[in-house]
Amino acid sequence: MSRTDPRPTPPGAPEAPDCPACDAAPPASPLRRRAFLSRSALLGAAVAGAPAVLAGCGGGSGGGTGTAEDDYVPGSAELAVEIAPETPGVLYPEGYVGPKARDLEPFGDGTTEFTILSQVDPDMDMATNAYSELLEETTGVKVSYVTVPAGEDGRTKVNAIVAGGDLPHALMVGQDIFTPSEISIYGQQGMFLPLDRLIDENAPHVLDMFASFPDVRKQYTSPDGRMYAVPSMNDCYHCKAANVRTWINSRWLDGVGATAPESLEEFETLMDEFRGYSGKPEGSALVTTSAETMPNLLQFFLGSFLEMPELWVRRRGEKLEWIHQDPAFREGIIWLQGQFAAGNLDAGMFANTPEQYQKLGDAKDGPRFGIAYGYSTFHFAASVDYADPDNVGRIMTPMAPMSGPSGVRTLQWDHFSYGYPNFVITPDCPDPVQLIRWADHQFELTLTNSLRGRRGVGWDWATEGQKGIDGRQAVYQMLPTPEDATNQGWREWGPLYKSTDQRHGEAILDETPSGEPILYAGTQLVEPFATAKESGVPPLVYDLDQSAQIGEIETNLENHFTQSMADFGTGRKDAADDADWDAYITTATSIGVETYVQIKQAAYDALNP
Repeated sequence: MSRTDPRPTPPGAPEAPDCPACDAAPPASPLRRRAFLSRSALLGAAVAGAPAVLAGCGGGSGGGTGTAEDDYVPGSAELAVEIAPETPGVLYPEGYVGPKARDLEPFGDGTTEFTILSQVDPDMDMATNAYSELLEETTGVKVSYVTVPAGEDGRTKVNAIVAGGDLPHALMVGQDIFTPSEISIYGQQGMFLPLDRLIDENAPHVLDMFASFPDVRKQYTSPDGRMYAVPSMNDCYHCKAANVRTWINSRWLDGVGATAPESLEEFETLMDEFRGYSGKPEGSALVTTSAETMPNLLQFFLGSFLEMPELWVRRRGEKLEWIHQDPAFREGIIWLQGQFAAGNLDAGMFANTPEQYQKLGDAKDGPRFGIAYGYSTFHFAASVDYADPDNVGRIMTPMAPMSGPSGVRTLQWDHFSYGYPNFVITPDCPDPVQLIRWADHQFELTLTNSLRGRRGVGWDWATEGQKGIDGRQAVYQMLPTPEDATNQGWREWGPLYKSTDQRHGEAILDETPSGEPILYAGTQLVEPFATAKESGVPPLVYDLDQSAQIGEIETNLENHFTQSMADFGTGRKDAADDADWDAYITTATSIGVETYVQIKQAAYDALNP
């Protein structure tokens, strides 16, 4: 089984659900937000006894102490550690920007044992993991890992650890263990060290990333001007369009002799052709998705009526505004309810569970839908084999947005997600310098690649003439996984540096097919219609009170939107009726949408003083 995800499963690891990491990952679910609301109370209690000033927490060789110096200006300290020299013989395409292969030297004292929290997959043993062992060999730093399961169970266990106050020396909190707001709150309360001076004096590879991508430092700096987590870069190109990525059945298109529609008018014509197509499996839907991804699919169509950089808020100059009050948004909803009434859009999307949706994609007689939403193929299929041309992963292909009645043709494009704040160090750490250097070493290309296993087992350097995902000279190639290779790598939970060029430097090989070329081509297809960066809202950091309010309001807005779309889609209400539409707007107002926008505006203004 082969699947594609911004967080590839390393060789020898259990196959994991696709998603992405990216802290460019699919939108947080209402469950995730509700979990945060309960954590807000936990946060307040947990930090009550934390020291207000972290003094004397440093030590070790080569650099600052990591104390909370109020007057430290980020970027002002001199680097005390030189960047490692480049490894000769590694091929890079012209203009490559990203991590380089370097001749790293160990620096650890070999006596101090650090405790670091990490997520793990089932049957994964961090103590004997090949990448864990490679890290110790490369850095000289001894680590004992405190492990929690991936997903919601892991977040629950981390909550308990934080509440208990017995924190490890560091935590790898990427991939949704903590939000940027939570990291900022914990940091300002003294539970995490400020890392600016530590990075500036001891992390040349992290600074190399900052030099190439200066927005990263700003984006992951807290409102108090400090950085409390080393940000991992995962600049996933195909993730930028993934929130509304929509796929079309190429077999059905061939069966009716059509091409993908370029306009909503052509879409309606195609639906009539699909409806009469005798080659589609019995029980098929023309356009469908699951209930949890229904808003993503509807937003894809709404991009034909107005520019939607996200579902809720857009930016006009320096002011944020709620999108749903735009008359064009209502026009789009009226069109959508007409498509439900015509049978073009499947009302089953209001009830389909993720598993029911995947069963439609995994059907033995071919996918039972003509058009479907999917961040990647994992949304609409549980099992994908890219080597099989008759598999759903090859039959479904990404489609471009369509022009609407006024000529609008846009698609949400994430201009801001470079990665996620990842590695935090706690005041109990006996030597923060060693740990910041341990993280820094992983911003080198060989270690970043080795997340998939050691060189020679999971991957190797590319040869002259091999082409990467973007058609340029490849940098590295993935190797077929040996049958006896187990516990080889990590998923993207730890420090890493994956620029777009690094990701696209993977060689395209016939013997190891993947979905990456499909996603790359699909993203190129839609990029000309990307929403403007100026209309989008960058990731925002909230204080404790703001976080609790924004989470509760957004959860209630999501529920209101979901229920209202079901009402409009099934004919219980009519978006064209002024009374029904006014009721939709009025209810959102009573939920607190004005407060929601005000909080976001305040956080945006703090980010852009």
